[in-house]
Order: sequence, then C-alpha cells, then structure tokens
Amino acid sequence: MRHITIKLLAVLASATILILAYHVYKERSKPFQAMPTTVSNFTAMTTDGEKMEYFLERGNVTLIVLSASWCPACIAEIPILKKLHEDYSPKGFKILMISEDDNLKIAARFKKGQGIPWTTVHWNYDLMNALGNPRVLPVSYLVDGNDDIVDISAGIIDEKKMRSKIERILK
Repeated sequence: MRHITIKLLAVLASATILILAYHVYKERSKPFQAMPTTVSNFTAMTTDGEKMEYFLERGNVTLIVLSASWCPACIAEIPILKKLHEDYSPKGFKILMISEDDNLKIAARFKKGQGIPWTTVHWNYDLMNALGNPRVLPVSYLVDGNDDIVDISAGIIDEKKMRSKIERILK
C-alpha cells in the first residue's frame, strides 16, 4: 500500500510540474509581451562601435527592423528595404536595423556584406523590452515623427502596403 501511495504522489508531482512547465512555455512563446504603441528611448551600440540613443533620432518617420544574418526571411527582405531607403530617405525617412546576431562583429560583417546603408545596432534587453520583445524575425515597426508606432509587421514586409503607409505619414 505504501509503494502505491508513493507512486501516486510521484505521478501527481510529475503531472503538476509538466502542467506548470507548459504554462510557462506558452506564456514565453507569445510573439509579443505587450504590443507597444510608442517607442521608448533606448541605447544600443552601432556596428561602427558607437553608442546610439534612439531619442536623438526623433522627429523622423522611421522603420525599425529586427533582423539577423542567420534569418532567411530577414535576408530576403533586404532588397525591399533598400528600395524603400532609396526612394524615401530624401524625404526624411529612416531605417534603423536592430541585429539579433550573437555579437557586434557578426552584425557588422553582415551589414558590410549586404551593403546596408542605414544605421544598424546590436540588440540588448532594454531595447527589446522597449519594442515589446516580439520573439519573431523579421519584425518591423513603422514609427511616425512623434514616436508613435503606426504599424507592426511580422514577417517579410509587403512592399506595396508599406509604401502606402510611409507615403501617408510623410505627407
């Protein structure tokens, strides 16, 4: 009888642990902790090794793009980003790429190899929390001149839709 009680308690304890682990996993695997509506200030290191503060970029329409060199979808959207940069940067549009690569050297090598002309910074926890910690790549935030997030796009950017949104904000 005693062995049965111990076995039953062990099974119940194991089941409880598995249920708790499932709930923790489920909570942590949500795409966003909280959908941000504005961009809070953050600091990060650029691929040039300089410290950058987001609020110094205020007043511009900015596309913040989370990306990584190991992400096929991120690589696939670079030509779209280059077209957007080329067409809209003369009108005050900026792109800020946030690299989720393992270190700054990899991010710098990727930027150089892809011929990326916009500012690229390396991720950090404060920065990711300011953006709702999306846990998905690529993800883009279209931000107006008041730091309000106008659009959040997960996955490869739909160029036509993004152009329409950028043009509407730049007017």
